[in-house]
Amino acid sequence: MAQQQQQVKPSLKDATNNRPVIAVLAQLDKSDKKGRSYIAASYIKYLESGGARVVPVPVSATEQQVDEIFNGVNGVLFPGGGVKWDAGKPDYYSHAIRFMDKAKTANDNGDFFPVWGTCLGFETLHVIEGGEDPDILTHGYQAEDISIALDFKENPRGTKIFKDCPEDISTALAKEKITYNHHQAGVSPDTYKSNTNLSGFFNIVSTNKDLAGKLFVSTVEAKNYPIYGTQWHPEKNNFEFNTNLEICHTSIAVLMTQYMSNFFVNQARKNQHEFVSEERLQELLIYNYSPVYTGKTDGAHKNFEQCYMFD
Repeated sequence: MAQQQQQVKPSLKDATNNRPVIAVLAQLDKSDKKGRSYIAASYIKYLESGGARVVPVPVSATEQQVDEIFNGVNGVLFPGGGVKWDAGKPDYYSHAIRFMDKAKTANDNGDFFPVWGTCLGFETLHVIEGGEDPDILTHGYQAEDISIALDFKENPRGTKIFKDCPEDISTALAKEKITYNHHQAGVSPDTYKSNTNLSGFFNIVSTNKDLAGKLFVSTVEAKNYPIYGTQWHPEKNNFEFNTNLEICHTSIAVLMTQYMSNFFVNQARKNQHEFVSEERLQELLIYNYSPVYTGKTDGAHKNFEQCYMFD
């Protein structure tokens, strides 16, 4: 009789989490008289399209609530927006600082935890790693509402973000105007020369020039952590359709957005955090909120098709 083989279970280190949950930071809605915070729904759809669920982090969240969310989710995304730096009170920035501190500590201890920053989130990563100094940002970029091709600093195959990117998508990223930018602030490559904190932490993956030819860093990845950022918006191509905006919706741009979503969600699949119960997760998921159709209005959020609002 053949000897029955014992089934070997994968270790937590090697296991894949096929039910990833990602936190997304809300930010104060300065135009809202009720003092609510918001998240553009395109970020939620972007992560969901990669197979993740989302837990929002309202501006009003306490440190204890942020810690609970960190311990239960498998990654965090810092979205774009327009709030000013103020790390002294519970807000987008203080929550970002706390997530970054906990993410780096977790990764240092073998607990793989990915972080992504888009536009304002990209700038936030740089402010935090540059010594929590908002003055490292350069202002006056003419890069509001433009789509451009990336200027890769090396073969994208040599980067973590684009290592597995299909050739048609990486070629389009380098040659076609499919990455959407909407910013006045940014990070100059010269700042990397003067700030060793940044140059020691991040690798510059790509740069770009604004309409005046002024150079800015457009894509980065941390040297020793699963921390990534884009000054451009990978989520907009598939989910924002304001006809007044220069967002590219070609088929290759749509595939690019899907690749970027898949990449980050797959990073989150490597994390094994979970909430104390399924019931607690259900209490916190974005499904508890209904998006508002802001795209048909002429209000502050008219550039977003939908937004989630939080008290």
